[in-house]
Amino acid sequence: MGHTYVKATFLNAVDCVQYLEGGRKIEDVKKVEVKALVDTGATFPALPKEIIAELALPMLGEHPAETAEGVGKVELTANAIIKIDDRIAQSRIIARPKGTTPLIGVVVLEQMGYKMDPTTGKLIKGLPLML
Repeated sequence: MGHTYVKATFLNAVDCVQYLEGGRKIEDVKKVEVKALVDTGATFPALPKEIIAELALPMLGEHPAETAEGVGKVELTANAIIKIDDRIAQSRIIARPKGTTPLIGVVVLEQMGYKMDPTTGKLIKGLPLML
């Protein structure tokens, strides 16, 4: 089985709220389109720091976490809006080193109702769980 990548758009959530309230033009909403690796072993989405800076997402500080490298701390940002195809989710973002691959974790997949088909390595649209 190979890797699964998706085209994802990340938007600054505060900008989106300001747009919806009439205080910002749609073209002024900060957004970045990326090719992201779907990582079903990751909880939250993760972006390299240069993309976080482009989105102007404020850092919320370091938080303890278990990563592939072991137990340590990760930097979390304020919420972003994530769009894949016609699905939308909102999540905090883990900051990764510059130049690393953007990741989509299971929180976003579950909010959007996607499931990973392990035989094809493709995302399958389902219904979001609203429990």
